[in-house]
Amino acid sequence: MPLQRIVMFLLSTCLFISNANAGEIQQTTFKNGAKLVVEEDHSAPVAMVQVWLKVGGRDEVPGKTGLAHVFEHMMFKGSKKLDAGEYSKRISAMGGNDNAFTSTDYTAYFETVPAARVQEVLAMEAERFAHLRLRDEDFQKEIRVIMEERRMRTEDDPNSRMFEELSAASLRLHPYRNPVIGWMQDLQALTIEDVRAFYNKHYVPGNAIVVVVGDVDFEQVKKTVAKTFGKIKVHGDIPARFNPVEPEPFGPKRIQVTLPAQLPMLAVTIPVPVWKPGKNDNEAASLALATHILAGGRSARMTREIVDKQRKAFTASAGYDESSMGLDLWYAYGLLGPKQTTEAFEKSLWALLDDMAKKPVTAKELAAAKRNVIAANVFAQDSLYLRAKEIGRMEVVGTGAENRPLWLKAISHVTAADIQKAVARWLKQERSTTGIMMPAKHMAAGDKS
Repeated sequence: MPLQRIVMFLLSTCLFISNANAGEIQQTTFKNGAKLVVEEDHSAPVAMVQVWLKVGGRDEVPGKTGLAHVFEHMMFKGSKKLDAGEYSKRISAMGGNDNAFTSTDYTAYFETVPAARVQEVLAMEAERFAHLRLRDEDFQKEIRVIMEERRMRTEDDPNSRMFEELSAASLRLHPYRNPVIGWMQDLQALTIEDVRAFYNKHYVPGNAIVVVVGDVDFEQVKKTVAKTFGKIKVHGDIPARFNPVEPEPFGPKRIQVTLPAQLPMLAVTIPVPVWKPGKNDNEAASLALATHILAGGRSARMTREIVDKQRKAFTASAGYDESSMGLDLWYAYGLLGPKQTTEAFEKSLWALLDDMAKKPVTAKELAAAKRNVIAANVFAQDSLYLRAKEIGRMEVVGTGAENRPLWLKAISHVTAADIQKAVARWLKQERSTTGIMMPAKHMAAGDKS
């Protein structure tokens, strides 16, 4: 009981601290479907502006993967009133910075700027959103850059290539099986016509969520967005996003890849549910805490048992993302040293998971995991960028930013029995896909010389 009271005290204290400077989330939706979400914070004259699009890798069709990521590049190539590169130059001139990112579920563009310049930034964002200049010469340059990016980050990185192959093998139907950057053969075949069609279909006001966090006034930002994003014309209905139900695995699957790696790796993926507020709060929070107990730092079970004690890998970890659409591919992996085998690591990994399914975690482990998860969430509130990112992501995947406090509450209520139940139900070997990466023979021979 004392440990539980400590966790509850930490939760209530952290929530008080995190809300000291932040106002309530305020939002509105305009007639054309564009949405605005604002969180006022007057602690410093700075604002974070983020424009989120309900379009990511999941919205691409077979044979044309990578298009969502293409727009992360093309949005900086100029519009009707902005020359190529001018947008970033203006942001820099006002003392700000900007960038963008693409994921399976969304594309987002963001800027940290002086609060007094938010109106100007929103006008520029709406300009390039509505009047993007899609020239073939720009596309031809950028697609070569993207293909080189794929070579560097995936094809020349054995670990990344391994996880790409494992994701593709893990899912039969869900679009998460495709890489966000796209398959190389698709990138090579894309045309400017594909780009323009994707833009016309997805870059519409009903897919846009404008998030502003910082030293701003909601009513003033609302007026600005009404004159910018709120004025963008609507062209047809917005198609429903492809969000299939992945068939339940019939049994365990395995793949083995041979790549020019230095050492072997074994990784496991398992499809698990994501958080749906009010429907599976306890289950999702239990999976999050189970993953933290397994892999949350140097004292976590995988590091303590498999790496330090048993010496079955030189590093091991696991991960779970509760904030995505439909499902998440829970994963665990181990990078192995010269005298370590994939068979031994795999046996140890499943022994740990089986132990969590059969016996409750200790009160000390559970309390520590809760403290760490709650603290990480609260400390993230110190960053305008992370706060806006959390709001945008929750809006895009359908969780709803107004439900943000419910996650920490769900975390605080999880019991050891809840974790045991969640692990036993979802993290089972018969639901898993196992991937083994072995070094290519010529690389292995080179390592011995």
